[in-house]
Amino acid sequence: MGARHPSLALGGLAFRVLPDWFDGHDLTPTLTTSVLGTGVALVGGIITYATWRHTTAHVARVPLGAVAAHPEGDAGLVEAEAIASHEPAYGDIAYAPDPSDPGRLLLGPLHRHAAAGFHLDAVYTALFVRPVRAGASLVRFLDREVVETYVRGAGTLPRWLGIAVRRAQTGNLQTYVSALLAGTVVLAVAAVLVATGA
Repeated sequence: MGARHPSLALGGLAFRVLPDWFDGHDLTPTLTTSVLGTGVALVGGIITYATWRHTTAHVARVPLGAVAAHPEGDAGLVEAEAIASHEPAYGDIAYAPDPSDPGRLLLGPLHRHAAAGFHLDAVYTALFVRPVRAGASLVRFLDREVVETYVRGAGTLPRWLGIAVRRAQTGNLQTYVSALLAGTVVLAVAAVLVATGA
């Protein structure tokens, strides 16, 4: 996942910006660049092959230390135990002893960082994944604590009004007339106050 994003960025850089660095000249390969590129690729292949041959000579002499805890056990159990015990025994993938790996010899101190993808996944996580997750947590909090509170409140007010109306409907004619008279008095007082400007 992490390798795609730098590739896209470098592709965009090469497409838009890089030709301007060369005074706007076309970047189409010429015979010289094709021969040089092929030569460099060939030299790199020969160096990698020679390094691989050199490191495979050490494989027979250096034990890898892989021991199956349950040789006759279920393959899934053996694999799960190997995965669980790999890091405590050998460290992460960059430190796992593999004498046949030519990358250790070719990259030297950079091998540990190369094995971890030059930590681009950690950078991507810090720049994009964590902020998006934090934003999602904020939205979830606001939805749960703010929006749902208003929704519950909107349902509570009609329920209280319904309870008040139900209690007012007693079937007693004197209660209805008293409520009608009280409402009329309140409206009359309000009209007088509005008319006098108070």
